[in-house]
Amino acid sequence: MERTQLSAIVLDLLEKETGETYDALEDSTTLNEGLGLDSLDMAGLILHIESHFGIQIETELLDEIKNVGQILDTLEDKIALKEGKNAA
Repeated sequence: MERTQLSAIVLDLLEKETGETYDALEDSTTLNEGLGLDSLDMAGLILHIESHFGIQIETELLDEIKNVGQILDTLEDKIALKEGKNAA
């Protein structure tokens, strides 16, 4: 899946979680200051992402995610791993 598609899906899930409308997401946009997400918003967003993509994002990885680009990087990695397992 292309990064632009992932970004659009994350934007949709983010808007569903927060009830807010956001402009297109930039990789450098921070989650706290840029999007105004608190820890509950983040937890909900991650649950939506995990459910939508059928993946699990470990707590250790969540602690390192500070901006949109890092969410997308993590998603790309997790989806690639999942597709690799399904192909085996």
